[in-house]
Amino acid sequence: MTLHAEPTHSITIDGNFSDWATVPSHSDPVGGPGVLHDGIPDTHDTDHSGPNDIPVYVNHPDIDLVEYKFTHDASNLYAYFRATGQIGRTISNASKHGRYYVIVTLDVDNNLTTGYPVHEGGYFPTSAGYDMNMEVEYYDGAFNTGHYLNHGALNQPELDAAIQDQTNGIVRVLPGTYDYYSQWVWFDSPGAGSYQLPPPDNNASITFVADKGPVYQGIIRIALSPDKHEAEMVAPFRGFMRSPGGDPIIALGNTIGISISLEASPELSPQPNTEWASDTGNPILGYFLEHPEPQLKIAPFVQNGNVVLSWLNDATGMKLQRTPSLTVPDWQFVGGSDTTNQMILPIGSGSAFFRLMEP
Repeated sequence: MTLHAEPTHSITIDGNFSDWATVPSHSDPVGGPGVLHDGIPDTHDTDHSGPNDIPVYVNHPDIDLVEYKFTHDASNLYAYFRATGQIGRTISNASKHGRYYVIVTLDVDNNLTTGYPVHEGGYFPTSAGYDMNMEVEYYDGAFNTGHYLNHGALNQPELDAAIQDQTNGIVRVLPGTYDYYSQWVWFDSPGAGSYQLPPPDNNASITFVADKGPVYQGIIRIALSPDKHEAEMVAPFRGFMRSPGGDPIIALGNTIGISISLEASPELSPQPNTEWASDTGNPILGYFLEHPEPQLKIAPFVQNGNVVLSWLNDATGMKLQRTPSLTVPDWQFVGGSDTTNQMILPIGSGSAFFRLMEP
């Protein structure tokens, strides 16, 4: 499905889901024997990785995704999940731990030729072009890591080069495969991670992480409902890093694609079962990261022959335009307005009308 941008929403990650009420909802079938989703068993094994494979049904209610939502504000991506069973359920004992993943896979450049198709990881229904993830792992009875992933390598040398880039805060959006990926936790502290990043992100650091710990908790956060049937997650833009040219990988004004999945190991599914299981929703394609409502204001007084125009700081990056008439408008860009949220302009002798435009 292709979406136009919805209004931005700032979500508080606290397990109270009332702030999701106006975010559009997407549904996924309630799994069960014989329940198909686009011809695929809705909850299924992850051992099949061919584009035309039909995976096998697995009874695992904890990963049975039935509703999901996605939104953003000026600096964060947010995802909501509802499942038949308990999201994030694992246990800690000597013989049985369980692993559980809450996964948002992203096509960050709106380009199907970069990244990888999700069927390579055993996720169906498949779609292509996914470059990065925002993801949470539960293990050993607890939240283990909230991490970012990059699938921009086709072999080990390319992965080694990607990891070297990422120690410097750089992500190259390239063709990739599921088998070669890096994953890191971002910290808003220069000393908390293994690698302090260079300017302009030198107040941050990262640590590369692997499945099953050790525990690192950075800026990606998640909260569950008391019954664990619902979850909400946030991934700040900054953790996706920057391009070699210094531009943020995720920024307002970009168009992205989204695939949402839940996945878990077999220990806590109804037994007997030895298969990992997952459930993936239909992709959300063409999602535009719209700027927040800018709220342009013109001061009702002048200062030393100037007029002050301002708008929300979160809308920095929008372009201020002016025209002397609305009858036959001639909108002209006000130089420098796309790097600030305030302009001080001299009062002229005629009329002037102003507007803010997406870049």
